[in-house]
Amino acid sequence: MGKSGSGKGLPMKELSEDFIRQFDIYLRTEVSLSPSGVWMYTVPLKMIVTRTHCDGHLHRNPFARYHASPNVRERQFLTEEELQTMINHPFSNPSFAKMRDIFVFGCLTGISFIDIKNLTADNLVNINGSWWITAKRKKTKVPFRVMLLDSALKIIGRYEPFRNGNYLFDFLSNQHANRKLKQIAKACGIDKPLTFHMSRHTFSTLALSNGMPIESVSKILGHTKITTTQIYAKITTEKLEHDISAFGKKLEAGLASNPAILPVEILPVKKEKVAGLL
Repeated sequence: MGKSGSGKGLPMKELSEDFIRQFDIYLRTEVSLSPSGVWMYTVPLKMIVTRTHCDGHLHRNPFARYHASPNVRERQFLTEEELQTMINHPFSNPSFAKMRDIFVFGCLTGISFIDIKNLTADNLVNINGSWWITAKRKKTKVPFRVMLLDSALKIIGRYEPFRNGNYLFDFLSNQHANRKLKQIAKACGIDKPLTFHMSRHTFSTLALSNGMPIESVSKILGHTKITTTQIYAKITTEKLEHDISAFGKKLEAGLASNPAILPVEILPVKKEKVAGLL
């Protein structure tokens, strides 16, 4: 589309249903956008054209029959119980145990597949007696750092004798990892389509559920915008229950310290009185 045009904009009055369909196809094929990407490009244009039509400047709305969906799927993650089940599961096959361990490492650090694959001993830094990983995300070139928990350090140490050069871990492609993870999930009785990227979702969700501020989670994940973290992180029922319980205890403690504002006993209302009010 863009190659054959003269470089000038198309007058709005010349917009047609066929042009919009071709534009949709162009975004999906030539530009290789996902459904959510197509939605982001077409919806603002649809809103402008629809508003122009409603204001009487266009006789017909070429977007009237066009519909695009962001097709945003809920991001899945492992619960704390599912993660513990995976950690405790005995694997007789060393390759499955290794893939499980590297996935768990991702759950404990929030580091993506490609960034874990690229980690070297040079990324290990001791700060004030604690070991950290400091690196840059391959995808965005944004620096990130995360303090290593004892369990993550043990995983690094476990595979030190098997390193390929200076790399902390030696494993194959993301596709190969995902195939193994699906078998691992089945062996552990986890009914979820497990992929390595779910380790990142798991980290962000569990971190928030256990009280880590979203600003810290965003920094660890290497996000440039906190809104991205809000999309990745799913607030669990356990987190909501904890927050509500904590709020309730504080509220009740405050009420108990001031008897004057405690609620009075509410007596049952007779049906006759209710009927008289209606």
